[in-house]
Amino acid sequence: MKGLIAAFACVLTLLGSGVQSADTAQVRFLQDADGTLWVDGAGGAGPDTPFALASIGKTMTAVAVLHLVGQRRLQLEDAAQTYLPDGIADDLDLPNTLTLRHLLTMTSGLPDYLGDAFVEDALAQGRAVHNPRVALTYAHGMEPVFAPGAGFDYSNTNYVLLGLILEHLTGQDYAQVMRDLVFDPSGMETAFVFGSGPLPSDFPAAVEDGRNVRDYYITQGMGDGGVIGSARDLARFYRALFGGALLPPVLMADLLHDPTGAGYGTGLEIDGPLVGHSGGDLGFSSDVRLDRDSGALAIMLAARPDADTDWTYQALGY
Repeated sequence: MKGLIAAFACVLTLLGSGVQSADTAQVRFLQDADGTLWVDGAGGAGPDTPFALASIGKTMTAVAVLHLVGQRRLQLEDAAQTYLPDGIADDLDLPNTLTLRHLLTMTSGLPDYLGDAFVEDALAQGRAVHNPRVALTYAHGMEPVFAPGAGFDYSNTNYVLLGLILEHLTGQDYAQVMRDLVFDPSGMETAFVFGSGPLPSDFPAAVEDGRNVRDYYITQGMGDGGVIGSARDLARFYRALFGGALLPPVLMADLLHDPTGAGYGTGLEIDGPLVGHSGGDLGFSSDVRLDRDSGALAIMLAARPDADTDWTYQALGY
């Protein structure tokens, strides 16, 4: 071991696994800038075990949108409703001033569909509610938090809309868009959008409120967090993105621009030199952080809800 990993090897051992049960699948993945790797798995999980990445997938959705900007198929200041399927804008009463940039940077002021009512119905009804059009009905009639551009508020509604925009503009479903614009160009070997195929046999068992949630992950994955992937594939995505393989410098500048100072760029959490995203979905927790100064990358994926994923910060010395 060398570099950052050598410096923190003893610390990582002392931190412990943070696993509540020997049967809980979890992986901690630390990669130095030169590729040196430290991995700690529990519950049978390893660097290639597929986990629900949850909101980490928002960065991937954002990259796909920016890719289309680079192809001049849209512009960030375009009105969002221009690219939405019929009826969506009217149902949500979207203002004409709402732009793609507002959606990407969480500055839209749109209410979040993802509340207790949606979660309970998704657990109970599965496919009946877990698709974009139905999910968005949970935000119907809700008052906006503020006018577009007037503040920052994290809302999953933004990225469900962006997933629909990607589909409408490309004529492909979200799963294929991610494959073409993100997974394949990044060299991600096993990542997929859930609902687009059977779950792998090694997809970890996970429980939410005492209920097995495996069936939830055969429903339709959406733009706000529908990706299943391994720690190794997530590392490939971050290396490709920040190595310049996915977006040109001008669009990377958009990705990293924090318009309100809230610590959020374009589908990316920004904290000084640290960039990444946290995630939480039924039965799963996740976090990824890249230290742009050292080049070190830390990933934690756990098959349990509300796991303490601050390990990524500790592993990078923060």
